[in-house]
Amino acid sequence: MKCRIVTEAELPEVMALWDYCFEKKEDPFFQFYFRDYCLRHNLILGGFSEEDGHLQNMMHLNPYSILLRGQEERVPYIVGVATDPADRGKKLTGPLLQSAFRMLQKKGCCFSLLMPVHAGIYQKYDFAFCYQKHVYEMPLSEITVPVPSGNLRLEHYSKYDSELFEDIYMALADGYNGLPIRNDFHWQKLLNVHQLEKLQAAVAYHGEEPRGYMFYEIDSNKVFRIQEMVSLTPDARWAFLQYAKGHLSSADTLYWEAAEDDLTYLDFADADRTGRIKPFMMARCFDALQALSRYEIPENCPDGQATVLLQDNLLEENNGVVTVTADSGSLYLQKGSGIPDATLSMGTFTQLYFGAYTFSQLVEAGRIRMNTYAPETLAFFDALFPKCVNFINEYF
Repeated sequence: MKCRIVTEAELPEVMALWDYCFEKKEDPFFQFYFRDYCLRHNLILGGFSEEDGHLQNMMHLNPYSILLRGQEERVPYIVGVATDPADRGKKLTGPLLQSAFRMLQKKGCCFSLLMPVHAGIYQKYDFAFCYQKHVYEMPLSEITVPVPSGNLRLEHYSKYDSELFEDIYMALADGYNGLPIRNDFHWQKLLNVHQLEKLQAAVAYHGEEPRGYMFYEIDSNKVFRIQEMVSLTPDARWAFLQYAKGHLSSADTLYWEAAEDDLTYLDFADADRTGRIKPFMMARCFDALQALSRYEIPENCPDGQATVLLQDNLLEENNGVVTVTADSGSLYLQKGSGIPDATLSMGTFTQLYFGAYTFSQLVEAGRIRMNTYAPETLAFFDALFPKCVNFINEYF
C-alpha cells in the first residue's frame, strides 16, 4: 500500500467510501462537506493499492488549534477513518497512521484528536481518552432546578450568526483546558452545519448583556437534544433547562452532554437522574520530545528530577528513555540516559500531558508501571503535570 495525499481527481473514490461508511450522498452534511469543505480546508491521506491503484483506506485531517495548558497548539482532528470493505482485515490502519503522524511531525505538530465510534479500534494505536462529558438523559417532565432570576430573559433564534456566541464561548478559556479555538472560519463551518441540521438557538440576557447560549434540536423521537450549552452563571443554566421543560408538548426526553465538571444534578430531586460520565474525545502524541521541549511548567512547581521510559509501538522514533528535570522554573530534558523510574505508553503520556489524569491516578489505574515505588516521583510528576478539566464539543 502507498500512502499519499488525495487529490481532486481521486475525490470520487473518497466520496464513495464515505457514502458506504458514514452519511449517504443525499445527506445535507455529505453535500456540504464535499462541496464546501473537503480538500479546500483539510487534507485527506489515502492508502492506495500497489497492484491496481484503488483507494484502500483513508483518513481526513481537519485543522484545529486548542488551548493546551495555556498555549496554542495545532492539533489536527482525524475524522472519516475508513477502509474499503474488500480490504478489511489486512491491517492497513497502522501504516496509514504512521504516514499521517510522520507527515504531521514535519509540520511541527505533536498531537492529534480523534472521536471514536469504537475506542478499541484506536487504543491499540495508543490513542487514549483525554476528554469526558457528564451525560443527562431523563424525562423532560422531571427537570427540577431553581427558578432563575427575574432579571434574566431568553431569546430564541432559528437563524443566527457567530457574533451572538463568540465572547460567551471564549469565556470558557478561563476554566477549561484543551479548548478548541474557534476563529471566524470555524464558527462559520459550525453554524453552516447547524443550519443544515435545523438546530435552534436560545440566548440568555441580563439586560443587554449575554450570559449564555444553547444550541438544540427536537428530534423525530421527541428528544430535546442539547447540542451545546455554555452558561456564564447558574441562573442562565437554570433558565435554559426551564426553557427545555417548556417543550413538553413536543418532546418527552432531555438529552444533554454537559461539561465533565457540571454539577446541575445537585438540584435534582431524584438521585437516579444524576447522569453518568462518558469518555468523549481521544488524543495521541506522536512527538513526545518536541511536546516536552515546549512545555511550560506550572508556577510554584518544586524543583525535581525523574526518568521515564516512553513506549510507542507504532513510531519507533518516539520510544526512549528521558530524564526530566525541573530547575528554577525551567524544564530540562536529557534523552537516552538513566534508569527509568516509570514506564509509560504513548497513550498514557498523552493523558498526563493533557491533564486528563494525574500521574498518581494513572499509577493507581495500572497505566503507569513504577520500577520502584517512590513517593517523591509521584509527587514530582503530580506537581509538574497538574490535573485539568478539559472541554471540547467538536464533531468533525
